[in-house]
Amino acid sequence: MSDLPHVTDLFDPRDLEAAIASGYVRSRSHPSEPLRILNYTEKAQVDRAWNAVTLACRGLILDARDRVVARPFRKFFNYGDPLAGELDLSAEVVVVDKLDGSLGVLYPTSAGPAVATRGSFTSDQATHATDLLRARYGGFVPPEGLTILFEIVYPGTRLVCDYGDTDDLFLLGAVETATGAILSPSEVPGWPGPSARVLAAPSLAGALALPPRPGAEGVVVRLVETGRMVKVKQADYLDLHRVLAGLNARVVWEALDAGRTVADVCEDLPDEFHGWVADLAGRLRRETDEIVDGARAAHERILAGLPEGWGRGDYAAAASGSEFRQWLFMLLDGRDPRPAVWRSLRPSGDDRPIHLGGETA
Repeated sequence: MSDLPHVTDLFDPRDLEAAIASGYVRSRSHPSEPLRILNYTEKAQVDRAWNAVTLACRGLILDARDRVVARPFRKFFNYGDPLAGELDLSAEVVVVDKLDGSLGVLYPTSAGPAVATRGSFTSDQATHATDLLRARYGGFVPPEGLTILFEIVYPGTRLVCDYGDTDDLFLLGAVETATGAILSPSEVPGWPGPSARVLAAPSLAGALALPPRPGAEGVVVRLVETGRMVKVKQADYLDLHRVLAGLNARVVWEALDAGRTVADVCEDLPDEFHGWVADLAGRLRRETDEIVDGARAAHERILAGLPEGWGRGDYAAAASGSEFRQWLFMLLDGRDPRPAVWRSLRPSGDDRPIHLGGETA
């Protein structure tokens, strides 16, 4: 493996260490091989901290000398997301069915090829996929210089789409480890198992016009000339995911009230809902701050206007007309009103993200 590219061919290693220190990239070591896998975190998704490092660290595997052992697809975005960039609707494209399982990244070990998931060598999905690969496709020899990518589909990976008792590895394509160039499933030689379906579309405009397919998540569209990829998810998939996740404003509020972060809440949600969760959390916190700040200001004004020797009745009379009255006596008694203000803002469970034209509002 002397011809493996080095991490410096992808980005500055100092930027990687900074991303790890900032909580935007997570590094996990292999339990027995001199390898580590790098994956962007939920914090990076929520903060939209996308740069050369976080975009590349989507299951990137390095050896002990920081050579690139496996190089999966870079992070890509939904069509319509500003981060997807300006796209030529007339561009030639390759359209691949977006399966609803777990990404599998093929990598070499001393015991033969194995499969990692996006952030782990030892997740349940990775272990299952490795066992399946070796039992069913043990004769497959990965082509030299390519990182082979699968969708791991079995009942244990089910999120929304129901594939019945299907238990297999679906070839998604490959990435040239040295260059980052992407190959479609049909361009990967020798794979004896199933592949993700390639759909016919003459252009990006044609891909966007494809009719929804029952039970499908959507498609991944790659522009041939630039290699840029975008996701196009079906509205019915997003709606069903929202229902199955039980996502509503009260659920988010309760998670935050229990001490979870926005990143924690977003961990198991598709990217499409992260903005809605972050906006809701931000609004609740802003409203809490505004009420607490207003109550403190009103409290100070009342104190400044009370006569010498005033009593609680005098304070009550001055506070009776204030919009912050219910919080003022907490301040008078030396208590922090913030927890009570936060509880007063507990939203309705009827407040849910609404799917509108491919985005959530």
